[in-house]
Amino acid sequence: MTHARGPWAEVPAVEMPTGDSSIPISLLRDVAEALLKLPGAKACDPATRRPIQGLSTEYCSTVYVAGGRDSLSWRVASPVRGSHEACRPFFEVEDEDFAPSEVWVVGYVHNHPCAALPSSQDLGVWPTDVFKPFVAMAEVRLIPGNPAPALFKGAAIEMASALVAEQPDGTRFILRYFPTGEVQQWSEARARWVTLGTCSPIRPRPPFKSVVPQCSAGGLRLLEE
Repeated sequence: MTHARGPWAEVPAVEMPTGDSSIPISLLRDVAEALLKLPGAKACDPATRRPIQGLSTEYCSTVYVAGGRDSLSWRVASPVRGSHEACRPFFEVEDEDFAPSEVWVVGYVHNHPCAALPSSQDLGVWPTDVFKPFVAMAEVRLIPGNPAPALFKGAAIEMASALVAEQPDGTRFILRYFPTGEVQQWSEARARWVTLGTCSPIRPRPPFKSVVPQCSAGGLRLLEE
C-alpha cells in the first residue's frame, strides 16, 4: 500500500469553520480516544518507562481536509501500525467521498506508548514534496512554493502534526506542532492551545534512534494542570 485510506470510521469528520487555522482540538480528542484503544498503544514498561519491543505499538494516522473551497471538513485516515518506537505515515490519501483534487494533506497524528514528548524524528517528518501534482497539501509555513494550498473561504489551512498519549495516572495530553518548530499543548483549564516552546530536530547519530530536539528555554515541559 502506498497511500492512506480515509476517512477512519472511528473518528467523525469535523466541519469548518472550527475557529482555528490548523488541526482543531475537537478532532484530536476523538482521534486520541480511538487511537489509544488500539492494541499496544499504551503498553509501557512500568519500571523503566520505556516501550516494550513486540508489545508497545505506535500508530500513525494522516490528517487532511477534504471538500470544496466553501465546504471543507477535517478528517483522519485509517491508522498505519508501526513498531514499538516509530511509525511511518502516508502522505497520499484516498478518500471515499472526494477526488484527489479535493483532498489536502495537513500532517499526521500518532501516539507514544510511554507518553514521551516529541522526538527529533517526529519533528522532522513532513510531506514536503510540494511540487508533486498528485499530493495537495495545506499551507506550509516553512517551505514556499505550494502550488495549491488548502483554503477555506480565502483563509489558509496551516500544516501541523500532533501527538496523543496517556500518562501513568490515566491523564492524557495532546500536542500539536508546526514545520516552523512551535510545539503547543491543549490546555483544558484555559480552553486554548499553549505554546510550550520552539524546537529544531537534531540529526541522530548511531546507535541512537530517538534524539531529543533542541528547544527554546532548554527543553519542553508539559503544563501542570
